[in-house]
Amino acid sequence: MIRWAVTGPVGAGKSALCELFAAQGAAIVDGDHLGHEILGREDIISNIIAEFGSGMVGDGSVDRAALGGLVFADPAALDKLNGITHGPLAALAGRRLDELEKEGRHRLAVLEAAVYFLLPPVPGIELVITVTASVSMRLLRLTTGGVLSPAEARSRIEGQNSLEEGWARANVVLVNDGPVSELETAASALWARLGD
Repeated sequence: MIRWAVTGPVGAGKSALCELFAAQGAAIVDGDHLGHEILGREDIISNIIAEFGSGMVGDGSVDRAALGGLVFADPAALDKLNGITHGPLAALAGRRLDELEKEGRHRLAVLEAAVYFLLPPVPGIELVITVTASVSMRLLRLTTGGVLSPAEARSRIEGQNSLEEGWARANVVLVNDGPVSELETAASALWARLGD
């Protein structure tokens, strides 16, 4: 089974690209879902309380909104959280990819993870694709439908500025500022690589 990773900033279109791959038969491993799993582990919760205080946890689970509000506004706090979560996250991603390979049902599995270049190495990744877009386009996507306010969206975008150097190291960089048809064309061209 071939293993790829898709990374890039919030609002750029990582999930849209992964959906296009899934439509062609790829298995998708969602880094956000893995992150939720990691934050549910008792050892991780204990480490978060020790580092950030009990106010980050309510009813035995991490208050993601409170924690996000803290770390997106404080790069030092984000570094501390990353130190707690990134090792376990990479290990879990590797296990999920191994499980998919054992199932033998997919030719391609794609790990979607904005923080891919901050993680310890995930075994077997052969190609890393960054999906990026202009800040104005990302703001538009994040605020459409009222999911985030403009201020919240901008805060999330700015909170990821330190990741830009990593995203630029990808094997392939797709600029997703155009219509969906352009992303579909790019996805088809990438899928064609599986035949190489």
